[in-house]
Amino acid sequence: MKACLMGTRRTDPFSENLQSFQMTDSDWPQVMRVSPLLDWHYSEIWDYLLHLKVPYCSLYDMGYTSLGSRNNSISNSALTVDDPLKGCKTYLPAYKLLNASLERNGRKVT
Repeated sequence: MKACLMGTRRTDPFSENLQSFQMTDSDWPQVMRVSPLLDWHYSEIWDYLLHLKVPYCSLYDMGYTSLGSRNNSISNSALTVDDPLKGCKTYLPAYKLLNASLERNGRKVT
Protein backbone atom coordinates (compact mmCIF):
# COMPACT_ATOMS: atom_id res chain seq x y z
CA MET A 1 0.00 0.00 0.00
CA LYS A 2 1.42 3.37 -1.01
CA ALA A 3 -1.35 5.71 0.13
CA CYS A 4 -4.25 5.77 2.57
CA LEU A 5 -7.34 7.93 2.12
CA MET A 6 -8.22 9.65 5.41
CA GLY A 7 -11.41 11.33 6.66
CA THR A 8 -9.53 13.59 9.05
CA ARG A 9 -10.51 17.24 9.35
CA ARG A 10 -8.36 20.04 10.70
CA THR A 11 -10.77 20.43 13.65
CA ASP A 12 -10.13 16.82 14.73
CA PRO A 13 -7.85 16.40 17.75
CA PHE A 14 -4.13 16.68 16.90
CA SER A 15 -4.90 17.53 13.25
CA GLU A 16 -4.44 21.30 13.11
CA ASN A 17 -0.97 21.02 11.52
CA LEU A 18 -1.64 18.22 9.03
CA GLN A 19 -1.12 18.68 5.31
CA SER A 20 -3.42 17.33 2.59
CA PHE A 21 -0.62 14.98 1.50
CA GLN A 22 1.69 13.87 4.28
CA MET A 23 3.71 10.77 5.06
CA THR A 24 2.86 8.87 8.23
CA ASP A 25 4.94 9.49 11.35
CA SER A 26 8.36 7.84 11.44
CA ASP A 27 7.26 5.18 13.95
CA TRP A 28 4.52 3.95 11.54
CA PRO A 29 4.87 2.05 8.27
CA GLN A 30 5.61 4.66 5.60
CA VAL A 31 2.40 5.45 3.72
CA MET A 32 1.19 8.69 2.16
CA ARG A 33 -1.84 10.00 4.06
CA VAL A 34 -4.25 11.70 1.67
CA SER A 35 -6.74 13.95 3.48
CA PRO A 36 -9.19 15.49 0.98
CA LEU A 37 -11.63 16.58 3.73
CA LEU A 38 -9.00 18.33 5.83
CA ASP A 39 -10.44 21.83 5.40
CA TRP A 40 -14.11 20.92 5.10
CA HIS A 41 -16.40 22.44 7.71
CA TYR A 42 -18.90 20.46 9.78
CA SER A 43 -21.86 21.72 7.73
CA GLU A 44 -20.11 20.87 4.45
CA ILE A 45 -19.64 17.28 5.56
CA TRP A 46 -23.34 16.98 6.34
CA ASP A 47 -24.40 18.76 3.15
CA TYR A 48 -22.34 16.27 1.15
CA LEU A 49 -23.60 13.18 3.01
CA LEU A 50 -27.25 14.20 2.83
CA HIS A 51 -27.23 15.50 -0.75
CA LEU A 52 -25.57 12.37 -2.13
CA LYS A 53 -27.43 10.05 0.27
CA VAL A 54 -24.20 8.54 1.59
CA PRO A 55 -24.92 5.97 4.33
CA TYR A 56 -23.68 6.98 7.78
CA CYS A 57 -23.77 5.59 11.33
CA SER A 58 -27.29 5.75 12.83
CA LEU A 59 -25.91 7.21 16.08
CA TYR A 60 -25.70 10.56 14.29
CA ASP A 61 -29.50 10.51 14.01
CA MET A 62 -29.67 10.14 17.81
CA GLY A 63 -27.81 13.38 18.54
CA TYR A 64 -24.24 12.10 18.52
CA THR A 65 -21.91 14.54 16.78
CA SER A 66 -18.47 13.12 17.61
CA LEU A 67 -17.91 9.38 17.81
CA GLY A 68 -15.06 7.92 19.79
CA SER A 69 -15.30 4.85 21.99
CA ARG A 70 -18.30 3.53 23.92
CA ASN A 71 -16.78 5.09 27.03
CA ASN A 72 -16.47 8.66 25.75
CA SER A 73 -19.23 9.19 23.16
CA ILE A 74 -22.50 10.78 24.28
CA SER A 75 -25.41 12.57 22.63
CA ASN A 76 -24.67 16.26 22.20
CA SER A 77 -26.57 18.41 24.71
CA ALA A 78 -26.71 21.23 22.12
CA LEU A 79 -29.19 19.06 20.19
CA THR A 80 -31.56 18.43 23.12
CA VAL A 81 -35.23 19.26 22.53
CA ASP A 82 -38.42 18.69 24.50
CA ASP A 83 -40.69 16.16 22.78
CA PRO A 84 -44.25 17.03 23.87
CA LEU A 85 -45.66 13.85 22.32
CA LYS A 86 -43.35 11.61 24.32
CA GLY A 87 -43.23 13.89 27.36
CA CYS A 88 -39.44 13.74 27.55
CA LYS A 89 -36.27 15.20 26.12
CA THR A 90 -34.92 13.84 22.86
CA TYR A 91 -32.13 14.75 20.46
CA LEU A 92 -32.12 16.24 17.00
CA PRO A 93 -29.89 14.55 14.42
CA ALA A 94 -26.26 15.67 14.16
CA TYR A 95 -26.82 17.53 10.89
CA LYS A 96 -29.12 19.96 12.75
CA LEU A 97 -26.21 21.30 14.85
CA LEU A 98 -25.96 24.99 13.97
CA ASN A 99 -22.83 25.90 15.91
CA ALA A 100 -19.97 23.72 14.63
CA SER A 101 -17.79 24.75 17.58
CA LEU A 102 -20.07 22.53 19.72
CA GLU A 103 -19.35 19.38 17.68
CA ARG A 104 -17.07 17.89 20.34
CA ASN A 105 -19.67 18.40 23.11
CA GLY A 106 -20.60 14.83 22.24
CA ARG A 107 -17.50 13.56 23.99
CA LYS A 108 -16.96 12.94 27.68
CA VAL A 109 -13.76 14.40 29.07
CA THR A 110 -11.78 11.61 30.71
